[in-house]
Amino acid sequence: MIRPKYPKDALRKGDSGTVELRAVITPYGKMKDLNVLSGKPEFSGSAIDAVRKWRFHPKVQHGLPVETTFKIRVRFNPLLREANSDVELESPRTELSAAAPGITQLDFGPGVHHLSEPGVVAPEEIYAPEPEFSEESRKEKQHGTVGIALAVGTDGLPHDLRILCSSIPDSNENAVNAIKKWRFVPAKKDGKPVPVAIEVDVSFYRYD
Repeated sequence: MIRPKYPKDALRKGDSGTVELRAVITPYGKMKDLNVLSGKPEFSGSAIDAVRKWRFHPKVQHGLPVETTFKIRVRFNPLLREANSDVELESPRTELSAAAPGITQLDFGPGVHHLSEPGVVAPEEIYAPEPEFSEESRKEKQHGTVGIALAVGTDGLPHDLRILCSSIPDSNENAVNAIKKWRFVPAKKDGKPVPVAIEVDVSFYRYD
């Protein structure tokens, strides 16, 4: 993430502003589109020039990278004499999803249901702490996503966690440790709690 340059004229005048952009990233990590949603023209050019040089990791669903849309805000503050950016994932948003064909074949044991089954109501996250970067990932300023399959028991606890894919392997263990702390309202079928297989994506992003 290259920091946008503060336009000299705007900085000299003490002008401030915020630019909102929308970036569409292909499954291969290439920028497909970048549009200005709002912001003063004198700041927009600088924001676009910087963001075009950024590198993104697309979202992973069902073990495969998919086209991903991010909203980016760049704030130009004359007191700080610099621009600060933050990134919001716009799509795809679904974190809990029905297991893909490859996942449904995983043996989670007898009686474990799948979200694709008729009448199964997905579990609901009630406590989902963010993962910590590994020391190596932090030093290398890595970004990425770890896809994990697991079973949510009738106790609302995660069981039998399995890594499906990862674009940031150094933080795989941290992703698993974070999911182990998650808590759910159990899935239901016919009004009764049931164990269910799900897939979650754990994203690691640095915005500093």
